[in-house]
Formats: sequence, structure tokens, C-alpha cells
Amino acid sequence: MESANQLTANEGDWLEPPAERQGLARYIETIRERWWLIALCVFLTTAVAVLYVATATKRYEAEADLLITPASSNDITLTSLGLIRDSTDPNQAVQTAARLVTNVEVAQIAKTALNSPDSPETLLDQVTAVPVAQSNIVAITGNATSPTEARDIANAFANSIVQERTQEMHRQINARLPPLQAQLAQDPAQAVGPDTLGSVITELQTLQQAPDPTVRVQTVAVSPSSPASPKPVLSVIAGLVAGLALGIGAAFATQGLDPKLRRETQLRRLYRLPILARVPRESGANHGLPLDPRNMSPVTLEAYRTLRGTFAAAHARDSTGRVILVTGASPSEGKTTTAVNLATSLALSGNRVILIEADLRRPSLGQLLEAAPSVGGVVSVLIENIALEDALVTTRYGPNLQVLLADYEGGWIAELFSIPAATEMVSEARRMADYVIIDSAPLNEVIDAMPLAREADDILMVVRLGQSRLDKITQLGELLAENGVRPTGFAVVGTPRPKRGEYHYYESPNDNGGRRKRGRRLLSGTSSRE
Repeated sequence: MESANQLTANEGDWLEPPAERQGLARYIETIRERWWLIALCVFLTTAVAVLYVATATKRYEAEADLLITPASSNDITLTSLGLIRDSTDPNQAVQTAARLVTNVEVAQIAKTALNSPDSPETLLDQVTAVPVAQSNIVAITGNATSPTEARDIANAFANSIVQERTQEMHRQINARLPPLQAQLAQDPAQAVGPDTLGSVITELQTLQQAPDPTVRVQTVAVSPSSPASPKPVLSVIAGLVAGLALGIGAAFATQGLDPKLRRETQLRRLYRLPILARVPRESGANHGLPLDPRNMSPVTLEAYRTLRGTFAAAHARDSTGRVILVTGASPSEGKTTTAVNLATSLALSGNRVILIEADLRRPSLGQLLEAAPSVGGVVSVLIENIALEDALVTTRYGPNLQVLLADYEGGWIAELFSIPAATEMVSEARRMADYVIIDSAPLNEVIDAMPLAREADDILMVVRLGQSRLDKITQLGELLAENGVRPTGFAVVGTPRPKRGEYHYYESPNDNGGRRKRGRRLLSGTSSRE
């Protein structure tokens, strides 16, 4: 008889994942999953910002304004003195003035005025001069560690540029006046009248007693009341924004590099297979060992009852026992726990169940169920002609659950599943029980039980969130496909537990020792139907 899971030409669609949905939901899911990483980055960057604000040296800024009045290009007397003059570019005059403020000659004059021990170059590092928008104003900003020092630097440079430009103008006038005066002495007729030599000399003599008319201090600097840096609020906000950007970037980077299964949607992106059960993580530590119903919380037991209902609905169409093989991609992912709890749940609901331990390399059912082979186990049935019925062991969960234990632990003996006796063993178990549950080793770790997988009606793949590797799950799917086997679906172990307000669905309000009471009911062979 061909098993129900054998692939046909039209049944390979499970290998083709559904079209991946791109959108905001996927990004929100990544952020929600790694919120702790984002929170850590925000905390660190904000802490750095706060530390910077607390330890950084406070810097103060004061501003003085220069008014630039360029000389007309038509005034030959002024333009000949090298003063700032008008041009077709309205911004050229203020840009020239801003450049003149920050030169060594002006800094030397400011150094003398401040009586500063610093060099002119050092003073230049503490001042900036920039044009103000489209105006004729140049803003001179002094930067220092005290408010008064910042004020004095700004005012010193503002006054120094006026002084330096005035000195240069006076030098030019002193060079021009003597030749003009000598020329006037030779031609006294040029002494009176507009635009004559006498009027030029008079204008130069007037300028000789005045400052540069193109540059003057418009507004003097005052001491600032608060530091310009660091800015506490702005620094903390910058830390928060930087932390969010860094954290979100790290979240998406770790998602791309994370090899482990973190959420169900990753399974759906691999295969077109249903998730048959979501088993919550157990709070108690079990050191990686399998758990039986006695050590399960009611919430977890309910998940296995849901899995039982899924297979019971499929079995309603069968006239013989249904064979379910439970496997996984790697060890310690909940495979044996799932096999045992599925078997006990089916048995306690009135079904005849045979649980076969097909993991001959790392057997654990005997220790978990506190049972031992009577006349033999799996190996004895396969090679010693012991009847399956005689090798079955009854457990504490009542006569409906019988177990065929591994009676040999080793590697080479696992090849026995490839002999015809293994197929006959599964067929006999199918005739004797309503359900045959096979606890298999991880198939892509050891391929021992692959012949049994071909005989099974259902292949249940068990994965654990946060532990199963995506590449191993992919390898398992490829291996099953290569052997013509179609999995039924996944049992996802380690899902989040229901919220506290939802627990009343699983245990009664007066149940103070839920696990122990449920364990006693299971040991007595009764079902705890609610």
C-alpha cells in the first residue's frame, strides 16, 4: 500500500514557498522581535550624550556686527585709496569684508588690545566672520570658555578690523598728499572750485582725520547668558535619534545574519506547509531532556490536544491505523517530547496507540516513561523473530498506550530499518492500533528512519523557535523531497505563552497545583476533559 505522504507529480507545490509579501508589516515584525537591541543602542547613545554634556567644557559665543558701506565706483578719490567699493555683485563687498576680518594683521591688533598671551593664529581659531544673509552686515562671533572672554574677543576683532582698515587708508593718504600739494603750489588756479586739485586735497585731508568710511561697528557684543555648547536638550535628542537609527540598522543587520528560526513567518517563506501546533515554552528548566505530560503545564498540554485533534480529523477517513512519524532538523528541539505527548493525548482520548522508538542512536523513551523492554524491543522484533505484540510495553498512561522501546543503542544496528522486516513491523502496528507514532532521529543528521518515513501517512516536523537553524530546516525539506516524501506540517515549539489573563481557559480557578493534579489524573488513565 502506498502511504499517504508519497509525492506525486502534482504534490510538489509544498517546495514552492508562497510569494513573499513585502510591506510595512515585515519591517515592524523585525523591529518588534529585536526591540531589546534597539533599546540597548538608544540607552548607550543617550548615556554617551549625557556623559558628554556633563563632562564637556562649556563654550560661550558672543557676536558683534559690522556695517559695510562700500564706496561708489564713481568716487575716484575713495576708490584710489583701496577702500571696499561697490560692484555689480551685491554680495561681493560683505564677503570681502568678512575675509579681511580673519587675517593675521587684524589678529595681531586684537591680541594687543586684549593683552592676550595667545598667538594671533590661536586667536583666529576663536573667531568667525560671516555675512548675514543678503544684508550689508558681517557677524563677528567670538568663542571662548567664559562669557566675558567671548564678548571681548568679538569686540576686539570688530574694532581691530576698523582700526586696520583706517590705518591702511591713512597710509595711502599720507603717500598721496605731498605730490598733490606740490602740484597745487605750481598751479594756484587749481585751489578753488569743484572737482579741482584743491577739492581733492581738502577731501583727503578730511579723511586723514577720520576712520575708514566703508567699515564701522554697528552692534557691540555683550556677554552671553548661557553656553553655546554643549546644548543639553539638543545633545540628548541627538543621542536618542542616533540610537534609534543605529538600533534599527543593527536589528535588520542581525536579522539578515541570524541563522536561527525566530518566527513562524520564516517557515512560511521556506515551504508551503501548515503549522499544526504551537507549543508554548515551558518555564521550568529541563536541561534539554524530553518532557512527558506529568511535567507539562496545562497551557502546553492544550497545545498537544490541538495537535491531536488535527490528526484525529484526518484519521476519520481511514479504515486502518494511521502512521505518524515525528522528526526534526536537529537534536534537542522537542521531537521526542512532541511524540510522547501526542501519543499520550491520543491514548487518553480513547484511541489505541503504539509508540515506536526509532531513534536507536540516542534512545530516551524508556527513561522518560520509566519503562524497560520485557522480552525485547525494536531490534528484537526486526532480527530475532519476536512478535510485535509480545515486545510492546504498557505504560502508566493506561492500556491504550503501548510502547516499542529501543533495546540496543548503536550506529550500525540502525540499518535494520532498511530491511523488509521493518516494513512488516509498521504494517503490523497499523493493524493493531488506531495510531502508530514513530519517534525518529533527526533525518538530516542520520538517515536511519527514512525507510519508515516512506511508510508513514504523516510526517510531522518539529522545530524550536530560537534554536532550530534555518539551513538545517531547508536541508530536511530537501532530503524529504529527494526521497519522495511530503511532510504534513510543522509543530513549532517554544512559542510565547498566553498572557496571564488567558490562563482561565486552561486551568480551574481553584487549581493551585495544576501540574500535579493533572499528572495524577493522567496516571490513573482518565482524561481531563473540560
